[in-house]
Amino acid sequence: MVLVVRLLLLAVLVGLATGCVPLWTADVKEKNVSAEELFKQGKEKIKDKQYQEGINILERLKSAHPEFKQMPEVYLAIADSFYDEGSYDKAIARYLQFMELYPGDKEASRARYQIAMSYFNQIKNTDLDNSVVKQAIRAFKAVSDAADPGEWGKKAEEKSRECQRKLAEKELYKSRSYISLGNYKAAKIAAQRVIDEYSKLGLDDEAQKILDKIKNK
Repeated sequence: MVLVVRLLLLAVLVGLATGCVPLWTADVKEKNVSAEELFKQGKEKIKDKQYQEGINILERLKSAHPEFKQMPEVYLAIADSFYDEGSYDKAIARYLQFMELYPGDKEASRARYQIAMSYFNQIKNTDLDNSVVKQAIRAFKAVSDAADPGEWGKKAEEKSRECQRKLAEKELYKSRSYISLGNYKAAKIAAQRVIDEYSKLGLDDEAQKILDKIKNK
């Protein structure tokens, strides 16, 4: 019962966030169009990068034909569409919805990876926001730690290292900035953090050079 309530609340929140038509207001005339036809129409729109139109069609499919045997694919297609158009927060919500409804689906690992990539794609190289990078790292770890991550586990590990390198690069940037300001104590802390927390990412030598340069400062 608790799960049902949670799913209903999730559906409401997703509907509000995306502006899609709620399940209970589906036009009755959609019943006259087969689920297969709606699915085909939706996928064609998405293939042509008409994402919102495709999403709307698939939402109508969900409302009019909840028994459709390919419903997991419908949920994933909607999530993928939001991802492809760059609406990452909406994509995350839809991938989570898919995983809640179909936790044992063969595409669950990919959905989990897509959530991590949704965070990753929001990382900006300039004025790096550590919180976004750390969210991505946690999400990639969830992929790797899954019972059967498959091919996505290795990809997640590679992306996680990329995220950690970004954090290390920022520490080096901070260290150099502190040196220019004459704050050698803070510079040492930032450089040492690269060695202690982000070792074996290809930046250890650079951090050590900074430490050697200012060790008597």
